[in-house]
Amino acid sequence: MSNRSKKFVFVPLCLLAQAYQAQGIVKYEWRSSIKPIVELLINKDINIVQMPCAEASYNNSLIREPKGIIKYDTEEFNKHCVALADETAKQVKNITISGYKVIAIMGIEQSPSCCVNYIYTNKGMQNRMGLFMEKLKENLIEENIPFIGINRKYIKKSLKELEKTINES
Repeated sequence: MSNRSKKFVFVPLCLLAQAYQAQGIVKYEWRSSIKPIVELLINKDINIVQMPCAEASYNNSLIREPKGIIKYDTEEFNKHCVALADETAKQVKNITISGYKVIAIMGIEQSPSCCVNYIYTNKGMQNRMGLFMEKLKENLIEENIPFIGINRKYIKKSLKELEKTINES
């Protein structure tokens, strides 16, 4: 009998490696904002898969100024997101074809690439997905996998949503 966990969660690269966030974005201490999520996943024996960072790979650098979704919403960046989403979706589908379960795909709220529910724009707050996440969701529509937005400011609420999703899987 194998002790291998059969449950997976996909997370944005910056969830575990904050250096991937744009300069000046890291406002919340790792121990208080991210550690509870990682501990929950580890305690529930869930495999953690990091997704690529669309912004860092597009800019070929970890050093970049924060940009809003308006500045990233270009034909070239959207094509980049489509290619990354296609690769990530293949990985998700390979996991499910192998008999394992992807219980959630997590995003980071406010990210122009990875937000799930909302982002601030020059027009105020908008309820929408980030550019990478919307392409990934389009690729995985038939998989029926929940997308969970992690809000570092309201980490307890995000943690409850994740725990509920895990318990229902």
